[in-house]
Amino acid sequence: MADHNQQLISHLLNAVEELVVPLSQSIHVIWQGPQSSVPDARTVLENHLLHTAQHFINVREATAAEKQRFYEEICRRFRLRPASESFAASNPNYAFNSLSKNLDRTPVSISYLETYDARHGTSYADKTRHLLFQFANLVIKYDGTITPAEAAALSDFKAILYPAGTGANAESSQAAATTAAESTPAPLEMEEPARTLEDVLAELDALVGLERVKADVRQLINFLKVQKLREESGMRGLTTSRHLVFYGNPGTGKTTIARLLAQIYRTLGILTRGQLVETDRAGMVAGYVGQTALKVKEVVNRSLGGVLFIDEAYALSSGGGNDFGQEAIETLLKMMEDHRDDLIVIVAGYTAKMGEFLDSNPGLRSRFSKHLHFDDYEPPQLTQIFQTFCRKADFVLSPAAETELARIFGILSAGRDETFGNARLARNVFETAVNKQANRIVSLPSIDKTVLASMEAADIPNADDLRACGIRFGTV
Repeated sequence: MADHNQQLISHLLNAVEELVVPLSQSIHVIWQGPQSSVPDARTVLENHLLHTAQHFINVREATAAEKQRFYEEICRRFRLRPASESFAASNPNYAFNSLSKNLDRTPVSISYLETYDARHGTSYADKTRHLLFQFANLVIKYDGTITPAEAAALSDFKAILYPAGTGANAESSQAAATTAAESTPAPLEMEEPARTLEDVLAELDALVGLERVKADVRQLINFLKVQKLREESGMRGLTTSRHLVFYGNPGTGKTTIARLLAQIYRTLGILTRGQLVETDRAGMVAGYVGQTALKVKEVVNRSLGGVLFIDEAYALSSGGGNDFGQEAIETLLKMMEDHRDDLIVIVAGYTAKMGEFLDSNPGLRSRFSKHLHFDDYEPPQLTQIFQTFCRKADFVLSPAAETELARIFGILSAGRDETFGNARLARNVFETAVNKQANRIVSLPSIDKTVLASMEAADIPNADDLRACGIRFGTV
């Protein structure tokens, strides 16, 4: 398959995910029938794609069997469930006759989203038009050729999607179809190409400390590589959960490792996009009935193809049995199962509290097969992190400043508890040192680059400076 086809498929899948939540909210507001029969937004969108694929595949000059194979290939690429015998030889016009009724009027999802847009000032209806038109365009030119019949069908479809007054139908329908065959309207933002495994591992190795985590990540990579080799050899793969638990205090690099893992999974072909979506309780739990599930679905949909990183995940289970956090957990579990092939969830937090979180729901612990422990940084590592900040900001520590810094970090580390900030602490100390350095040099009679870059022992925060920053410490 051509690279540009794969890129377009990825963009269209992203567009579907973006539309699910506003469409679902609009359906719930407008729907007049029984609540038990409220249409599912994702199903509505997927049915639009299925109908569109069947209609335009039927226009192709091919046998029924060839059409069916192509239809199943398109469905596989878009994670759709293909209907069997859609182009049965016994009824070769079945698809065209039955589906033309679904394509001779504006799709219902656009009508729903026009109402949503009017209320919220958004443009989701137009995004749905672009999605369906781009999808039809992809189906037609997937094999690299466009017949006159396909171009005419695309022209008719465009006229339905973009009726007079939308600004998209000013040109003639045939010209519109020709333009569409050469390009696609309103292209979505292109994704960055996947990084090489060597590049990602080099960034991993450059991180200060985290030796145990680095070893665990490499072990995980080796396991995934071997599983792929087994699959390529026709052997049975192991069915294991790929979701992870990160234990550790704040500032120990959990988010950084989650981002690198997302990129590693994409490079290995396990995830399609490799993005990292960060959230917490506030991003998943609403304050009133019926909205928590929608918030969870929204954040999960944005994470599909990548990693959903839930920081301080234990807060979801901290409100008791009647708290909406339990609804968030149950919705998350269902979506983890529904999207197990293209979603990885990482939950993170303090060691003791994460244990309580995993025990709060019978289905939670079994979903997470890999647990990574993030150790606190020791004083020499905190000094290294501080020096990294210095290099990035063009500061140079004097030997005396480095000695004083090591002393301060030693005292701070001796009084650590679960709130110990680790790398965040190092950043706070660095920012305080920068402010002190500025106060020291601002009144000097001569300030050159050497003076601007120098950080002396007098610039390292003392007891009063640390207390002013809210940093807890022993006797300094």
